[in-house]
Amino acid sequence: MAPQAGAPPGSAAAALGFLLPTCWEIEVTCAAAMILVALYAAYELLNPRPSRAASGAGDADGLLAGELDGADKYKGGAGGPSAYVVKLELLAAKNLIAANLNGTSDPYALITCGGEKRFSSMVPGSRNPMWGEEFNFFVDSLPVKINVTIYDWDIVWKSTVLGSVTVPVESEGQSGPVWYTLDSTSGQVCLHIKAIKVHESSSRALNNSAEADARRRISLDKQGPTVVHQKPGHLQTIFGLPPDEVVDHSYSCALERSFLYHGRMYVSSWHICFHSNVFSKQIKVVLPLRDIDEIRRSQHAVINPAITIFLRMGAGGHGVPPLGCPDGRVRYKFASFWNRNHTFRALQRAVNNFQTMIEAEKQERAQSALRAHSSSRKSSKKETNVPEDCAALTGKLQPFVKEEVLVPVFNGTFPCTAEQFDSILLSDDSSFITEYRTDRKDTDINLGQWHHADEYDGQVRELNCKSICKSPMCPPYSAMTEWQHMVLSADKTDLVFETVQQVHDVPFGSFFEIHCRWSVKTIDSSSCSLNISAGAHFKKWCIMQSKIKSGAVDETFADLLVVVHRVYDPDVAYKKEVREMLEFAESYMQKAKPANEDNSALTEQGSMAPDSTPGDQ
Repeated sequence: MAPQAGAPPGSAAAALGFLLPTCWEIEVTCAAAMILVALYAAYELLNPRPSRAASGAGDADGLLAGELDGADKYKGGAGGPSAYVVKLELLAAKNLIAANLNGTSDPYALITCGGEKRFSSMVPGSRNPMWGEEFNFFVDSLPVKINVTIYDWDIVWKSTVLGSVTVPVESEGQSGPVWYTLDSTSGQVCLHIKAIKVHESSSRALNNSAEADARRRISLDKQGPTVVHQKPGHLQTIFGLPPDEVVDHSYSCALERSFLYHGRMYVSSWHICFHSNVFSKQIKVVLPLRDIDEIRRSQHAVINPAITIFLRMGAGGHGVPPLGCPDGRVRYKFASFWNRNHTFRALQRAVNNFQTMIEAEKQERAQSALRAHSSSRKSSKKETNVPEDCAALTGKLQPFVKEEVLVPVFNGTFPCTAEQFDSILLSDDSSFITEYRTDRKDTDINLGQWHHADEYDGQVRELNCKSICKSPMCPPYSAMTEWQHMVLSADKTDLVFETVQQVHDVPFGSFFEIHCRWSVKTIDSSSCSLNISAGAHFKKWCIMQSKIKSGAVDETFADLLVVVHRVYDPDVAYKKEVREMLEFAESYMQKAKPANEDNSALTEQGSMAPDSTPGDQ
């Protein structure tokens, strides 16, 4: 509306001045900005970021070589079966097809070796991209084929194939940088391939969590149908992860590319996943925690707080092309969090928990290898090779069972002394274990001989059998291994008998062991006190952990199969099993005592002098 005639000429200037900031407001804003810049500079000085640009490819080769040199520390030694590490360097490509309207392309590579897939970073607006990225693949045998497919990234539509090539790797060694022609009208890719032979377990040992993943998946395959009937979650329906993997946290965020692809992040004990569906373009990112090298706070467009996840050298991208780095690593940047700092702490906590779990897995594996080696070694002059990863443990006596998992389950008396308990029930001449297992309908019973072990005090031996299992989730007869350890005091009044039981083909059987301890102390010439403790030691987490632990402590100690059976059949009482086993031992003791007394009498008569008379006696 036009100003009225006769209006003061300063009214328009006053209205315009109302919209402009005053000098005081400008000063306050500038002062606040300077304070923020100073605080940020102080934070950077107090928390310097680690520099990795100077590491280069030479350090990566040295790291890989160091890991390979230390690979024979793992169980099996250098004489066991071998595997291979295939190292592929994606150097560059040239003369690619122009997929964009401006005569360029946005190329990235998808490398496939065996069952593994890795993505390279995307180079925008280039037909002659330079990558210089490294990918490591672990294979069990050679020859193997590596397929490299070059795609053009599109913001909305499906990626276009620019060409592919398949390179066979026949034997170990390296090929040097070679230009390979793509199966398209134009284009070549430069690859440097190296195959290194290592011990089979070493290929998993190069990446601790890769080994954990492999064993977890193998155990799931062997266990048959899962016993947990629950609705599949997002990790199963979207990403196809194993059914035992559950979402610990989820966050709304966006993945940075040409623009922000908004979606949701899912965090589990094994992976960080992201899913987005913008303009019907599906984006799925699955980042194994084993491949994460660093998690860093960052910014997107200056004002949008973000989180950047760096993957280790040789890991490659997972799901979609990552962003490149000058130091050769790749990264994924996520932004638009409701609370960036909270998410950052949760991601760091997930990575730290994973690394702690893997370290515990390595220590447990070393203990298991040590126990199996000690129990299977016979008393002979033939020298056996102790696994090098257990060599550090052999310097002092090791505990046979985990003290912290044991819970008292029985306290009473038994009609024999500790020495009689040893000689009649546990000695190599005793058939108690075999007869008890046979009475339980166990088959293929193979009980080793007691022998001394340098790693443990006393003697050890190994029991293998197939034990009956009535649970529908188990096979009718399941293989079971029990390692036994016995120590008898010098005065033969105290006896400690310990067992570690491991079942091989029942649901979640490889996830845990049952540790038991029998403490026998002589009271008088015809009785002793008997204390029994038992508990479930979990080598790794499983979804039925609390149920199995309560079943192990409350309902069983005699057999690991009974533990698993009672998890699904809780009607069987624990005390009944204890009573049956002790009744069988007592009846066996009563049968064995007369025979021992007769033998003792014959020994005394044989020791008498031949010319002695009854009167002299």
